[in-house]
Amino acid sequence: MSPSLKIALEKNTTRLYGRQTHVVSRPILSNIGPSVVVILTPELKDTTLANLWRLSFHQLRSQFQVFGVRAIAAPWIAAPLFLDSSHSFIYIANLACGNHQLAEQWNAWLHAWPETTKLINSSSLLLWNTRKTYLQDLQKAGIPVIPTLYVEHIDEKTLINAAAYFAMSDLIVKPQVGASSFNMIRVLVDSTDCISVPKSLSTFAAVAELTRLGTVDSMMMLHPFMTSVVQEGEISVFVFGEKVGHAVRTKPQSNDYRIQFEYDGITTTLKEISPEMLELVHNVIVACPETPVYARVDIMRNTETGCLCVSELELIEPGLFLEHAPDGGMTFVRAILQGSSINTI
Repeated sequence: MSPSLKIALEKNTTRLYGRQTHVVSRPILSNIGPSVVVILTPELKDTTLANLWRLSFHQLRSQFQVFGVRAIAAPWIAAPLFLDSSHSFIYIANLACGNHQLAEQWNAWLHAWPETTKLINSSSLLLWNTRKTYLQDLQKAGIPVIPTLYVEHIDEKTLINAAAYFAMSDLIVKPQVGASSFNMIRVLVDSTDCISVPKSLSTFAAVAELTRLGTVDSMMMLHPFMTSVVQEGEISVFVFGEKVGHAVRTKPQSNDYRIQFEYDGITTTLKEISPEMLELVHNVIVACPETPVYARVDIMRNTETGCLCVSELELIEPGLFLEHAPDGGMTFVRAILQGSSINTI
């Protein structure tokens, strides 16, 4: 943060989140220029999440500087900041990593966001996107999505019934609110041959693991494991201001099924986006409750139908893979500023 940035701390600012009361320190900022983008992050001192956002923040900060706009980082839980109203402030949620671990606080924070303060994407859109049941809304709109069951309790019978429903014994189980494979497991129903399938669990072991994680009585989702992830990978297409920016393909390591960078997923630039992908991405954006300023549409091939389907729509804190963007993220920055009515010419 620039030395010219004066920071005072208003201590003992109390905010209520559900049944819990948190005391946060909220920065009061001054002398920071005519236009400021506040990129929302986890707590700045949280070293466990630092690798998820710091590099992207520095990349974006340099891009915003091209337009004479200063970008600063601030914890989402402390926003909106108490600021001089003479300045123009934009808040972006794209680096608010780890919010799924504070789900109640996150939801209450979004509900309390003031209508007069610009948040991108909007608080209503972020709320809709927080729980992965938004896939049901996309499906109702005619979008092909990964076949999914939503449950509130998991035991061996639940897993056996799900395998019968999908006519597939290789399943993925994960929370309805989560990110980066958080509490996700792979289950081989009615099979003990877990050694030959990377990082998989038997039905009994899966229930034991979910019990250990404390998620057997949580809002969970189950879907078939798509082997196309290993063969073709998952495609992520980035849309900024209704324009496709770039796309990447990510595959897992040979000894894993997860593609996230925490598990050394292998990501490469997708040089050509097929018409089939473009049509699907367009339809997804149109089906959103409102048009997002930024979005990442994750696509994989349904191994049963052979058609592309949406595995996830990320409107909160998508990994932007800016190193794979031809312009280094300039399209994203332009979309943010144009969405806030700041001239980028």
